[in-house]
Amino acid sequence: MADEFLKMDMEVKVELNADWAKFGDKLQNVIEIAARHIESDAKDRLRNWPAIDTGATFNSTQSRKADTQGLAWRVGPTTEYAPFIEFGTRYMEARPFMVPAAEREKPRIEKAITELFKDL
Repeated sequence: MADEFLKMDMEVKVELNADWAKFGDKLQNVIEIAARHIESDAKDRLRNWPAIDTGATFNSTQSRKADTQGLAWRVGPTTEYAPFIEFGTRYMEARPFMVPAAEREKPRIEKAITELFKDL
């Protein structure tokens, strides 16, 4: 009996009404805009530091979708040494660029999501 259960194919289907679908689209837009703002702010912070040797961290700092629904985004550099720039080392002072950019965007994200819920 247990073997038969394990071989069964199951499908779960959820259909959202039109209002929820619109909400999802708006939420995707809010999240994408926030990710793009964080990217831009982080790059501005990197640009303003006096020493940018190669520009690799600046150039690798991007926002990109982290899931197929567009409800999660990754924002940041891909250079191996970026954490050392952000948090510093015993030999180098921290030059934070990602955390302050995200913190600056946080109130705008919260406000935008609050506004979305008012429309429901």
